[in-house]
Amino acid sequence: MARFDFINKQVAILGDSDHSVELSPQEALDLLYWLSDHRDILFGLAYQNATQEHLGEKELEIHIYQENLDQLDKLKAAIPDLHEGKPVIKVLAVPLSLVTERAIDLLKQLQFEYRIHPLLEEDEAFAQG
Repeated sequence: MARFDFINKQVAILGDSDHSVELSPQEALDLLYWLSDHRDILFGLAYQNATQEHLGEKELEIHIYQENLDQLDKLKAAIPDLHEGKPVIKVLAVPLSLVTERAIDLLKQLQFEYRIHPLLEEDEAFAQG
């Protein structure tokens, strides 16, 4: 497993096989931005085996709002395998009739996650508790 440290105003990345890299603060920030830009790919690669084990299974996604965060421990106790995904920064909503095809194309181009509700293909496809 890699280790990270500050050594003489440099960021050191130390690997298990005695390999190391020292980055200047600017290079470290560039790496940080690059990692942030590619976090979804990295997350997918890091947890690929876990995902493949559950391939084809339905998954329950739970959205918890700020006012309900005090109930999170109860929920985790009830569902031990529950894991947190990346946090949502903003949730925006607009009536679909006001959204142009060009706007939908932009969402796809920017690779923003979006949902058109209600998506009630099955009874439990979207439910709010």
